Amino acid sequence: MNRGCIPILLPLAAGLLAAQPAPPASIVRLRLPAEADERQPVAVPAEPENTVEVDFPWPLRDWAGRGFTPDADKFAGDFVIEASRGEPRIFVTPVAADAHRVLHVVLAPPDGPTRSVPIEFLPAPAGLAWRKVILEDGTAAAERGPAVALSPGPPPQRLREPSPESEIGLIRTMRLMLNTTADGARDIAAANPALELASFSGPPRSFGDFTVVTRFAVRDATTGALGICASVANQTARRLLFDPESWVVRVGDRVYPARTVDFPNELEPGAVRAAFLVLARGPDGASTGLLADNDFGLSVILSGSVNPRPVVHMALEGFDP
Repeated sequence: MNRGCIPILLPLAAGLLAAQPAPPASIVRLRLPAEADERQPVAVPAEPENTVEVDFPWPLRDWAGRGFTPDADKFAGDFVIEASRGEPRIFVTPVAADAHRVLHVVLAPPDGPTRSVPIEFLPAPAGLAWRKVILEDGTAAAERGPAVALSPGPPPQRLREPSPESEIGLIRTMRLMLNTTADGARDIAAANPALELASFSGPPRSFGDFTVVTRFAVRDATTGALGICASVANQTARRLLFDPESWVVRVGDRVYPARTVDFPNELEPGAVRAAFLVLARGPDGASTGLLADNDFGLSVILSGSVNPRPVVHMALEGFDP
């Protein structure tokens, strides 16, 4: 034989070995159905002179079956069985060619009545005999269901943290929407997938000396911040002064103080000015979870009013009017 062929034949032989399919599993796990759902015995392929181990989910209480013997020298049988009450496993060895029998095993679950499991030992084709069978309780997982536990803290925050820059940017966006048409405002929101716009046409809310009407709201999905644009109208002949720290937004029975507000805080007689509010977080520091189309109620405290013309015209003697 030419020695130069050896390096070539070795990789070829390795390739042929690698191409061979993997042998079938000889250690098998099976789930036991509920006893009421049993339709066939558990089939276990076995071969003569080789022992198969069967593991159960509970200890043995008893067993019975024709053709099973604990000692083939003293008692005739097709299978030799090694089993002990209270143990969770048995060992079965076929001693006759083409041995085929059914063994009934009685198990003792710790939290319920005994249960019988029929096991059919049948002759296995060449190379397909099992060496070990692990029977698992198939009803336990269904009865328990998924494991659920209450986390001690809130879930991880998926939103980026709001910042003064993001809140000012939201106010600038609302101001741009206010200074355009309704279609233009929708186009601005559509150009940014993170923005959600909702317009309102409800009547003004009267506070006596002034009214507040909500115009529209914009939500930034990246931070969860909500911007609200409203109009404040002076209904008196006096200059109104507002408390800049008193703005609140009501949604249902919840009240959210607005800490970021763009409003002049003074209104001349008969004047109407826009107010821009941003709710970045709730009182507890978490996201408010508010949407742009919620029913918002805005309010602000009037801190005082003054006469816009404190000097009046008086007629003086000796001077013509």
